[in-house]
Amino acid sequence: MRLSDLVREQAQDLPGGQTSGQRAEPSQAVPLQGSSDKTPSLPAEASARADWYASAQQDMAKVGVLVRANGVVPVDRCASLAADVVKRLRTSDDLIQCMMAGATDDYQVANAVNVAILSVKIGMGLHYESAALERLALAGLLHDLGMWLVPPGIIEKPGSLNEEEQARIYAHPEEGRRIVADMGESYRWLATTIAQEHERWDGSGYPCRLKGGDIDESAQIIGLADVFDALITQRPYHARVVPHQALRGLLVQHKQAFQPRLLKTVVDQLSLYPVGTAVRLNDGHIGVVSKVNPRFPLRPVLLVRRSHEGRTTGNLAPLDLSHETSTHIVEVLPATQVA
Repeated sequence: MRLSDLVREQAQDLPGGQTSGQRAEPSQAVPLQGSSDKTPSLPAEASARADWYASAQQDMAKVGVLVRANGVVPVDRCASLAADVVKRLRTSDDLIQCMMAGATDDYQVANAVNVAILSVKIGMGLHYESAALERLALAGLLHDLGMWLVPPGIIEKPGSLNEEEQARIYAHPEEGRRIVADMGESYRWLATTIAQEHERWDGSGYPCRLKGGDIDESAQIIGLADVFDALITQRPYHARVVPHQALRGLLVQHKQAFQPRLLKTVVDQLSLYPVGTAVRLNDGHIGVVSKVNPRFPLRPVLLVRRSHEGRTTGNLAPLDLSHETSTHIVEVLPATQVA
């Protein structure tokens, strides 16, 4: 079954597309930074984006050190980082592009940043207000707090875990909840999210096998973002898949594990061709998706090496397929095929 058919099937499963008074409509397309009469400086933007992303990972690595050492969470710094995630995603999808790359030296650290980014993007699709988005970002950064207390040998083990090791993994949501619970009543919501992030809509999750509406929606969003990031990131125990395949995996293998409304929202926000997907066009050019068009999911904005006359050049140029009716995507490619 084609991915577009799967998306339609998911949409048909929704009772009017509404839950708890919220509509799962896609947010408006965010314009490219600097888009006006002047072509943006793509190398400069890419460098700034990579610098912030690397800095955020460094901050979260320091959080991990503090948690391992004495269970202390520098929540003020994490809250500031969370606010920055929301601010940046309101103006650009650049952070989504960083997340989609799936390259990292420390996937536990990268996972914290990536889950915060994608959770906010989902929250935007659900029309969450700024305060709720910042809470989602903070929960994303700290969702696996208890994993910092699990021995690295278990986390990085390439083979199957034994019974004792598996028990340590299953215990980490409760360990994270306890750390946050000690931070005071004002963080009770965060403790709940951390405790429930691995619960699943169909009751297949852990540690309490909660089901359906018994799971806090923030925890459901964080859990969905966490699974997607696990699919697109190289881990010791599995190879990464490209974002397009990861979306398909969510809609096929994980269809029962997540609320249909949230699955539809993540597809709306990431598009059938998520940011970072390499594609071939009907005119033979190859490009990489740099921005989605929520109104036209089959026609994203690409970065391609081409001139206005269609000749291949050495410079990257944006191409908005929603404005190019004679050009369309014919094939999704491995990222390695894009020079």
